Amino acid sequence: MQQQTLFAVILAGGKGLRMENPDKPLIELNGTPLIELCLQKIQAQVAQVVLSVNHNQEKYAHLKLPVIPDSRNHYQGPLIGIYSAMLWIQNHEFAERPEALLCIPSDVPFYPEDLISQLWQAYSKEKYDVVWCQCDGQSQPLFSIWSLSCQDKLEGAINEGLYGPKLVMDRLKNRLITVKRESELEFLNINDQKSLKAAQRMANFG
Repeated sequence: MQQQTLFAVILAGGKGLRMENPDKPLIELNGTPLIELCLQKIQAQVAQVVLSVNHNQEKYAHLKLPVIPDSRNHYQGPLIGIYSAMLWIQNHEFAERPEALLCIPSDVPFYPEDLISQLWQAYSKEKYDVVWCQCDGQSQPLFSIWSLSCQDKLEGAINEGLYGPKLVMDRLKNRLITVKRESELEFLNINDQKSLKAAQRMANFG
């Protein structure tokens, strides 16, 4: 079910160095770019999706979504992408003002089907600054929901040189939830040719 006060940012702003491709989110699995696999899973659940992209933005024009570069310190880390999406929301008008921002990485297109609903339910219970998740003992801070009210806290952390979401959790009212992996494919980070081939094999993509 779509949450009208929940927006989403897909983080696609990195350099893709290990893949030797600056446009890693556009790499295809079975003919579908990674970023489109991400979109297919979240668009029906949020009111608006924006893309965090720092280069070759014209290559994403066909998606017809707002494309947002890092507002500062380009390529320094995902926290800046989250913060920049919050700034974009702050500077635009909407029929219904969003209250939170879902964060999803573009290079991890497979995760539990109910993950977003689990994050939203946890967030809604007590209006945390951030709700994030872990699976099999490994934290997944880029799968998270952030209250837009913590924008100033993120700015302060970035000013101190903290660029990773996990680094700021102890500064925020946060809740870590545990989710169950249904297959080896879920939470697989496709960041090099080896992991790309593994994803193709496990997803029966050939």
